[in-house]
Amino acid sequence: MAYLLALHCLVSLLYDNRMRELLESLSLGSGSAVVAVCSAVLAWPLYRVRPVILRWLGATAVPFALAYLLYWSPVWLGSSDVAQYSAWQFLVVGVWFLAGVTASVVVIFVLGQRRTS
Repeated sequence: MAYLLALHCLVSLLYDNRMRELLESLSLGSGSAVVAVCSAVLAWPLYRVRPVILRWLGATAVPFALAYLLYWSPVWLGSSDVAQYSAWQFLVVGVWFLAGVTASVVVIFVLGQRRTS
């Protein structure tokens, strides 16, 4: 029952205009910070993945997915400025992705160094 209540709250929050306005207000810097922090947090469990190639694949795929989803979320939530989002997608998603992948790689590298020492 608690899961259904949490799911209902999450869906209500996503379809609220305030959420769309918050996502629309993200700048190049603030979006980079959000993606970097989320990528760093998600890199921690990725470090436990045993095949090293999957670990590094995840360290690059997760930041890209976060940057892409965060950038296009306002459009999916009903923003009317689709042409503007299309025009800036490569710059914004690219910068946010670089911030996220840098954070992921640093976390995985630091955790690897701690294990060997």
